[in-house]
Amino acid sequence: MPRTAEATVVDRAAPALIFLLSVAAFAIGIWDIPALDRDEARFAQAVRQMVDTGDYVDIRFHDGPRHNKPIGIYWLQSVMVWIFGEAGIWVHRLVSVLAAALSAVALIWAGAPLVGRKAAVWAGLILATIFMTHAEARIAKTDATLLLTIILAMGALARVWIARTVSPWIAATFWTALAAGILVKGPIILMPVLGTILWLSLKDRNLSWLAGLRPLPGLAWAVLLAAPWYIAIIWITDGGFLLDSLVADLGNKVTTDAEADGTPPGTYLVAFWLTFWPWGLLAPLAALWLWRGKGTPEGAFLLGWIVPTWIMFEVVQTKLVHYTLPTYPAIALACGVVLAGITARDTAFRGWAAHFGTALFALGTISFAGLIIWAPMEWGDGLHPVATGLAVSATVIAGVAVVWMYTGKARQAAVALAGGAVIMLTGLFSGAVPALTQLWMTPRVAHAMEMHACLSGDVGFVGFHEPSTVFTFGRDTRLLGADSVLPFLSDAPDRAAWVPLATVAEIGLDPSGGAEGVTLVTGQNYSNGRDVALRLLVSPGVVAPADPCPGAPLESES
Repeated sequence: MPRTAEATVVDRAAPALIFLLSVAAFAIGIWDIPALDRDEARFAQAVRQMVDTGDYVDIRFHDGPRHNKPIGIYWLQSVMVWIFGEAGIWVHRLVSVLAAALSAVALIWAGAPLVGRKAAVWAGLILATIFMTHAEARIAKTDATLLLTIILAMGALARVWIARTVSPWIAATFWTALAAGILVKGPIILMPVLGTILWLSLKDRNLSWLAGLRPLPGLAWAVLLAAPWYIAIIWITDGGFLLDSLVADLGNKVTTDAEADGTPPGTYLVAFWLTFWPWGLLAPLAALWLWRGKGTPEGAFLLGWIVPTWIMFEVVQTKLVHYTLPTYPAIALACGVVLAGITARDTAFRGWAAHFGTALFALGTISFAGLIIWAPMEWGDGLHPVATGLAVSATVIAGVAVVWMYTGKARQAAVALAGGAVIMLTGLFSGAVPALTQLWMTPRVAHAMEMHACLSGDVGFVGFHEPSTVFTFGRDTRLLGADSVLPFLSDAPDRAAWVPLATVAEIGLDPSGGAEGVTLVTGQNYSNGRDVALRLLVSPGVVAPADPCPGAPLESES
């Protein structure tokens, strides 16, 4: 087959290949990592309760409302539970796996009118292999799905801006994606959309180009899709949902110190070299391309996608590492342009921007490899051989990729970068992270409970009130105070309560004598960074002996 024909076949097959490879890569580790505190466990448990009760309007977690996020992600995770059953947290994560993989494919469609087909394909590969996409693809919450809706909306908006497209299907795509994003994470999708529209309108000095979106019928369609659930939840909660989601949740993040983490503006720019790894290698060259093309329609659109949203997230009080993810597709497109130019030999990987990207890429690579090697020794049972081997292999591949990039073998370098990233992140998510046993307190408590077959009653926790306990032990899990643990244990037989050692002494019991992993579980609560030591108490209100179920075989031996 001639080389040009072969290239054409590969180009046509690229979306399907990227999707399949993305699903396979993202799925690695979703079975191995326990339910994460705090948001993931809350989402998953709320979905369980939604399926159990058949109430698909009101969102409940444990014995109270959960009204800080809209319904979209709960509906999607419920579909996975219907299909696969309640088989574990991995079922809930499948939504994010598929959404992240579809985001990479959608970026090819969205970016084609902005940067051309070849650059858009490279951008899809880039988005599928950066750290932040891999991380969000493995977490059962909103961000991967929101990313997909943003890319679809921005792809439609790009066609209206660049080609002045007036297709009803493009307009329908925009408004449907907008409604879906609002159902998934409320008004967050409006930040890149409105930020870009404002940026472009200031450049163009008019709004007439927006006519291609068919604003009146389009807005009516979006309202028709999103409004029914919002009306229902506001009616059911007497307006409580709006207060909880807009005032207590979103409002506090933007206007108060209630959830602030103390990081200054510029934090996301510093973190970018890890969150966008490994393709930060091309980011300085991409930034130069954006600056030089800022006056073009394509460059203006990408800058409008990135700059207003990025500034907003840098300014707000609360900063979480994934917040700037909605801008990464645009950055990936700019990097795709650079990579397409280098592979076509229209330009070369040279100059200070290339050297700067290489230095920061090397720093990111060493940081990830070091973390994979060191973290299991610090918070686990020692060096994880498989994860370490993957980290070392990925580091070697990264070095080869950089050499190839400098020597004009850009296509081989790009494939090596993508493959090396998947290898490194596989070592992280399927090896190192599951091996951090000292951080997985809830799974270790669950393992200890499996050894005591007679403790078949409700389980309570004092002090350690993480959502993963409810997800693991069920809706009847009791989150207790020091003054209520003894009444809880005396109220029914075969109950168990896991209580901090200091609290055990405080209520007048002797906390000594616990067996690690059996009646005593020690470790660290990664949600707050505090050391935790939980002692098992049993009905009718005593410290558990070494064998709380005398005469019964250990569950682990059966």
